[in-house]
Amino acid sequence: MKILIIGESCQDTFVYGSATRLCPEGPVPVFREASRVYSVGMAKNVYHNFVNLKDHLNLDIEFTFISNDVVGDKVRYIDSESNQLLLRVDEDQHNPIGLEVLSSIDFDLYDAVVVSDYDKGFLSHEDLFYIARRSKVSFLDTKKDCNLNWANQFTFIKINEKEYKSMEKSPINSEIVVTLGSRGARWGDKEFPTESTSVFDVCGAGDTFLSAFVTAYMSTFSFQESIEFANKCAGISVKKFGNYIISLEDLNDLRF
Repeated sequence: MKILIIGESCQDTFVYGSATRLCPEGPVPVFREASRVYSVGMAKNVYHNFVNLKDHLNLDIEFTFISNDVVGDKVRYIDSESNQLLLRVDEDQHNPIGLEVLSSIDFDLYDAVVVSDYDKGFLSHEDLFYIARRSKVSFLDTKKDCNLNWANQFTFIKINEKEYKSMEKSPINSEIVVTLGSRGARWGDKEFPTESTSVFDVCGAGDTFLSAFVTAYMSTFSFQESIEFANKCAGISVKKFGNYIISLEDLNDLRF
């Protein structure tokens, strides 16, 4: 099986420290840095989750990953004691992928195409339409507002509940999987609850869900098994700090 992954990537920087007093010049916390943690983010996080899932499950999958050169960081300032996010500063830059790159891709080579679109300028509405029209099976996770031109062309769209509410009145033909945070996920009228767990950090959980759902669906073609498996994998991710890439050790005997 061959899967193509397209989307923008960044470096995530997590700055941990303390904020025990307010600034005298204004009502904002004074942050004192203690440590920094670096990890790859966005589409590259999706890609690395795919690779680890493939290795754990011993699947015959070949991945092609198309992304931007990483320029700049997404920096999060976090209180170490409470794990409360205090501030996020986006310094990342993403040049458009360009029609020259897209037109050079032989989409017929791939059994599925996965688009991880963070709406940072790497992929335009026209690019999404182009990709979906040329893919055999296509999966989209996007932060863009709904555009019916491309929304009706993708086979599957994965969005969170807030994003879904902005598009639920639109006549979309694609299969829509809605992630519900601690409540699991929904497909159509059916909800798939997740196991109760302690949530430390939701950063990157959607990336983990996407890669797990696609991996399971392209292997089983079962919605129920795929969503249940994705819920379990995302449940592992939220137990970890930072933009966590699910590891072989985490998965243990987890199967779909």
